[in-house]
Parts: sequence; structure tokens; C-alpha cells
Amino acid sequence: MSRAEFSRRGKSPRALALFAALLLAACGSAPKPSEPPLRKQALEAESDGARRYARGDYAGAARSFGAAGRLQQSLDDSLAAARNSLHQARAELAQGQAAAALERAQRIGDVEFALEALLLQAQANLALGRPAATQQALAAAATACTADCPQRASLNLLQARAALAERRAPEALGHAEAALKLLQGQDEAAETGNAWRLIAAARLAGGDAAGALPAADAALGIDRQLALPEKIARDWLLIGEIRRKVGAGDTAIAYRRALEVANAAGLAEIAGLAAQALKKINNPKETTR
Repeated sequence: MSRAEFSRRGKSPRALALFAALLLAACGSAPKPSEPPLRKQALEAESDGARRYARGDYAGAARSFGAAGRLQQSLDDSLAAARNSLHQARAELAQGQAAAALERAQRIGDVEFALEALLLQAQANLALGRPAATQQALAAAATACTADCPQRASLNLLQARAALAERRAPEALGHAEAALKLLQGQDEAAETGNAWRLIAAARLAGGDAAGALPAADAALGIDRQLALPEKIARDWLLIGEIRRKVGAGDTAIAYRRALEVANAAGLAEIAGLAAQALKKINNPKETTR
């Protein structure tokens, strides 16, 4: 099951890529006519949570997954209860409740979801600015994730994000490129976009602004196809920063596009960042006082 690396709200690559998986899970969890009433109610709540998550209603998704988990626990179905706890924690993380998501992920003891819980703990600790705890969770996840582990690319992306947060650009680039290689030929467009975005950010942080631009453009193209407003806005912010570094004359255009997309999507945080960047360009003397 996930998935922007620059999102201060803690939406990870894995969390955003989870959209499709959640919808598929919702379809697979659809109650059968012969199901007992309480089990049917639990499956309906899980399906409702998946639909809410997919359309960005993370608070509603968390409530539905929580209700589904409690019902499944009352039916002594610990596996289904753990699955819904994992979904609920992801929804909490997506709405910026990293501490709550971390606490919930730490309580998931089912072996089948152990790796997913570790990845989620790493995401939450990263969002909370806890590098040591992030590395501890990532190390445990790396041990649990064998060479043919289906979550290997997601692990690489998280490792790249963590390295970038600690300004270890070469390490971040290595992990992001490894993830991109694993994703080749896979039906993982969202994760591929995340990999390109991380490659762009790592190259920029490492002083290769010229090499960062094609990677950022690749991420933007994917995010447009997937119709992901927040990622599109953040791609334009990144492109603006890259253009500023190389001294391109169209820097303001990129920041303006980020501002327009963010305003249209109601993304106040990104709109503020874009507006601030435009102000620095238009009034450089004011911003250096």
C-alpha cells in the first residue's frame, strides 16, 4: 500500500500513493449481502474511509477508519483492526497530526503490517523534526525489507527525504535515484513523480541547479497527469527556486504559477511561500534589511 517531500504537513510519498490502493481495498472490502450486520457495518466504514481519503477529506477518513477498526476489534478480527489503524494513522499524518499518527503506528503490533508501521513511524518522526528517531525507524524498516521487498522504493524515497532534511544531498540523491530505478516499468506514477522531485531537490541542494531543472519538469508533468494540485504547486515552487539559482529570467513566472495553483486549490501554506518568493524577487532590497 501510500505519498510531498517538501510538504510540511507530513504527506509522504507513500501516503499519497496510497490513494489507488485504498480505493482498491475499499472495493475489495465491500460487504457481501450475506455478511452479519456488524461486519457489514465495519466494511462499509472502511470503504467510506477510503473514498474520503481519496478525495482529500483526511479528517473524515480518519473518523471512518477509526470506527471500522473499533468494530473489527469488537468482532475479534485483529488483522482487520490493525489494517484500519494503519489507514487511520496515515489519514492523521496527512492532515498534519504527526504526533497522533506516530502514537497509533507504534501501537500496531500485527506482524503482517510491521514494515508499513515502521515506514509510517519514520514519516511521522520526519514530520516532527526528530532525525534520530527517523533514522532508527528507517534502519528497522531496512532490516525488515528484503531485496525483493515491494516497499523497497518507498523506503528509498523516505531515506532520501530524511537525508535531504539533514542536508546530506549526495546521500539523498543516491536514494532517490535508486527508487526511480526500482519504479521503472511499474504502474507507480505518483511514486515516480516523487522520485523525480526528490532528485531535483537533491541536485539543487548539491549545487547542480542545471541538472535539477529537467528532474523537476519531469515531476511536474507526472503530477499534472495525476491532477494533484498540491504537488503541482510545490513543483512550481521548486522550479522557481532552481531558476533563481541559475539566474533565469522566468523565475517570477514559476512562482506566480505556484501561487495561482495554490490559491485555486485553497493551499494557504504554499500560497504564502509563493507570495513571499515573489516579494523577494520584486523587492530584493526590502527582504535583505
